[in-house]
Amino acid sequence: MDLDSFLVSLYVQIDDWWKANHPSATRRPGRPALLSDSEVLTLAILAQWPRFRSERDFWRFAHAHLRPYFPRLCSQGQLNRRVRALEPELRLLQRTFAEELSEPSAVYRVLDTTLIPAIVRVRACRKGLFAGQASFGRSASKTEWIYGFKVALVVDPEGVITAFGLAAAASDERPIGEALIAQDRHGAYLADKGFTGVEWERLWLEVYDALVAAAPKNNSRRAWSKSDRRWASGKRQIIEGVIGQLKDFFGLERHRAKTLGGLLTRLAAKIAAYTCAQQINDSLGRPLRHLADLLV
Repeated sequence: MDLDSFLVSLYVQIDDWWKANHPSATRRPGRPALLSDSEVLTLAILAQWPRFRSERDFWRFAHAHLRPYFPRLCSQGQLNRRVRALEPELRLLQRTFAEELSEPSAVYRVLDTTLIPAIVRVRACRKGLFAGQASFGRSASKTEWIYGFKVALVVDPEGVITAFGLAAAASDERPIGEALIAQDRHGAYLADKGFTGVEWERLWLEVYDALVAAAPKNNSRRAWSKSDRRWASGKRQIIEGVIGQLKDFFGLERHRAKTLGGLLTRLAAKIAAYTCAQQINDSLGRPLRHLADLLV
């Protein structure tokens, strides 16, 4: 799709969702806002596409090229504040579209985490920047330590993100898993060895009625056979692919946030952008995860 068609499609689906979920929105005190909430959400999601290097770069593009669609475009600072204030709405929007796209009868969903840096290493000791929030965690894929956070995801077999969250990089993955299972409420999950534990698996089954198949460590008494490990590894590839798209296409590791609130907003916007793109693909009859050539 060209930019004009994509922008119109994106705005229509967001505005329809907004009207359906905010039928009796009351007017806020003070001067009327220059942009409607639907317009702010549209701009926040469009800004996540890889052609824009930063929030400033996107605002300059919008100021120069999107005025016909947003004649009352506000300043960059005002737009950023509006987007941060609408972070809960970004999450609700994403969840609604994910529920429409996901297959509720799927036998299982996949649960996993990935590390993202908070700031570059040379600034990691800077006082006050994510102090008491970020921590050091070891990235097995990159064989290095990262100062930052864990992004946790639940993905269905078609690649739809049905739940997500954020925790410090050094966090135990099992409490993170519990939070996502409580949010997602599916019947069965496939996870890696970071989520394994007899007591945790029993808790999830008793409290949330969720069966979690987490691959035990190879030296465990409950260790799976080689064929079972190979099968599970193949099924978990879907979430690795989704994480790769979030990092490579939507720049999840290049978020440039300097506060936890800013990071949470960027995370919600990127995952909402991913899901909105899937929604547009679904309406066009395209494979859900074909994103690279959606906007040309």
